[in-house]
Order: sequence, then C-alpha cells, then structure tokens
Amino acid sequence: MGFKKTLLYAGGLMLATGGPITLFSGADLVGGIKRSWSWHPAATAAAFPQPTSETSSPLADASSKPAALDPLPLPSLSEVLRFDVTVEWVMQRWPRVSTGLPCLQLQGYRVPLVTGTTMTDLAGSLTYYFNAQQQVERITFRGTTGNPSALVTILAGQYRFVRRLTNDPGLVLYETVDASNRQAGKVTIRSAKVIRADQPYSRFEVDLVMDRPE
Repeated sequence: MGFKKTLLYAGGLMLATGGPITLFSGADLVGGIKRSWSWHPAATAAAFPQPTSETSSPLADASSKPAALDPLPLPSLSEVLRFDVTVEWVMQRWPRVSTGLPCLQLQGYRVPLVTGTTMTDLAGSLTYYFNAQQQVERITFRGTTGNPSALVTILAGQYRFVRRLTNDPGLVLYETVDASNRQAGKVTIRSAKVIRADQPYSRFEVDLVMDRPE
C-alpha cells in the first residue's frame, strides 16, 4: 500500500469514531495507523504466541519472527454499498469494527471506509444496521471526497437516486423512494467549509442514508 493510501486509511479510521469531520496532521495520521492495526486479532496472536515445546525452550531459535501482517486491500464503493453482506463478512473485511450502535431496533456495525486515492474516492465512516433476521436494513456513510461523481453514479444506477432541487445553493441533494413513494434514502453533498489546496480529497462533505430496497 502506498503512502497516500496509508494516510487515507488512517483518516478513515479516525472518522469512524463519529462526530464532526476533522482535519488531522501527518503525525496524527501515522499514530492512528499504529493504533488501529494493533487491534487486529491475527496481529495480537503473532505478537503473543502460545508456548510450545519449541518456543518455550531456551534453545529455541531467537532469530525466528512471525510473518508480517499484510493490510487488507482497499474496498470499492460497489463492494460496500450492498444489502447482501453479513455480520461475519463485516468482521472479516475490517480489522476494527465498532458495535453497540442501536437504531430503531437495529444493530449497527461501524467501520472505517477508504476506497482509494483518486479524487472520486471516499474516506469516512460506514455503518451497516442489521435487523433481527441478520439482514442489512440500513446503510449510512459520513465522510469526504474530492469529487462525488462516482458515488452519485452508483446511487443513481443501482438504487434509483435522483436529484432534488433545494433552496440552499450550497447543498446538492439526491433521494430515492420506495414503492409507496416514501423516502428510502438520501445523500447530501456540501462543499467543505474550508477548501485547502493540499487536501484535495476533502473538498466535499458527504452524508448518506439508504434503506433496504423492497
């Protein structure tokens, strides 16, 4: 993974804790990377191996070390904006998952999302809400992007989101409705309050909520 992807991934981890979107320094991002990967079960098992006849022996080879843990590949938008995923898939796909997020009798699982390093990629927090049947009932995302066109294309093509005009010139709104003409999802896109030339991936703030299609 390149340095840009590593920084973006760390930024997504920080946004996944919730709260307003915040800008971080390079030192903050690097610190976030170290803290986030320390939670990975495989990394913990490698750091603290169970005693065996070989490892507990004073004659064991002290130079032998566990293999380095390869980070998971970055997910794509089409991979994560789906309602057919399972709780097990979420747990396996991300090294850190926040749980205990109840919402209208649903159970939420929040993960950091970074889809890449291009202007159309997203970085922020993604939450899957499962119902009692362990089906995804709602998906939410809150984060940033340099260009929302890729997100809009997927929402329009797969979930029939359409543009709605508003009285707010700084707001772009897309919505979708169900068979009863009730709102089934919306995404709001706003220009960031401060746009910096050295942070092109944070030009727009995105807030997405979408319910399971009927």
